[in-house]
Amino acid sequence: MADNEKIKSGIVWLEAVDNIGIASIHNGIQNKISQPDFMDLEFFKEWIYRQKLKGLIITGQGRHFSAGADIDTIKANKHNTDYLKDALKKGKEILSYIETLPIVTVAAVSGVCFGAGLEIALSCQFRIGTENSVLALPEANIGIMPGLAGTIRLPRIIGKSKAIQMIISGRTINAEEAFGMGLLDKVVPAKMHLSSAKQYIEELVQNKSHQQINSIIQSVNNSITEINETAMNTEGNMFAKLVEEGEI
Repeated sequence: MADNEKIKSGIVWLEAVDNIGIASIHNGIQNKISQPDFMDLEFFKEWIYRQKLKGLIITGQGRHFSAGADIDTIKANKHNTDYLKDALKKGKEILSYIETLPIVTVAAVSGVCFGAGLEIALSCQFRIGTENSVLALPEANIGIMPGLAGTIRLPRIIGKSKAIQMIISGRTINAEEAFGMGLLDKVVPAKMHLSSAKQYIEELVQNKSHQQINSIIQSVNNSITEINETAMNTEGNMFAKLVEEGEI
């Protein structure tokens, strides 16, 4: 298999170009996250290991990054809390793996980036968005809450008070506001998100060895990994309870 050949896992297409991996969410016009474990984690791990990457870009195929979870799937499992908690756990394992990768990770965002889609973007170290990007965690508007560690990662990025306001209100913010609060690291013209993400990684790792990049990022990652597991399990339990007892 050639390094730049595209392969599919779940709703994600994977390819590697010039030591940079590209994971594209590809699921209809809105790139809905049909289930929390949206790709095969073991397959993804093997692919990452084989490529010897210096960076990874996560993006959405087409106009939008992702409009978030498929609400019909959540409704269908309203009273199956064990399934919901297990599915969320598997989804969080994927995002935790991305978060702790010892390489540079960038979410290249365009169009809609809502709910589970934004939670995927939050697992990356950096987020680059186009001028037409809109971001939100709208779960509170339907009586529930983020379930893929959005309540955990967002405060680390934009601060506790801004995170609480954004999550409880469920409001949509544009690229300019997202940049101002630190949710986006860079705003670029329409359709320039992917090329800008590639350039961002290339400039950051220029003249750095693979081992040096791995060592620096792994050391930084060590500062957050130990406290994640308990918080994520608790978030999953609360999400499932809200679904079961709510009107969704």
